[in-house]
Amino acid sequence: MPMPSKGDRTSLTVRLPSELIDTLKAQRSSAGATSLSQYVADLIAIASDREDLARELNHAREQGVLPLTA
Repeated sequence: MPMPSKGDRTSLTVRLPSELIDTLKAQRSSAGATSLSQYVADLIAIASDREDLARELNHAREQGVLPLTA
C-alpha cells in the first residue's frame, strides 16, 4: 500500500556523532515517531520555530503528551 505524500521535502544527508544515535533512537521510540528520520526532521522544525511543519511531534503535543526536554 503506498504511503501518503509528506509534501514538498528535500533530502539532506547529515553525519552525526555515533554516540548520539542510541540516544536519538531511544527518544524517537519514547516519542512514538515512526522513523528516526521523521523524528529528527520534527526536532529541526521545532528548533526553527516552525512547529507547524513537525508532522509527528506536533501531533503528540496536540494530544496532550508532554514535550521532550533535554
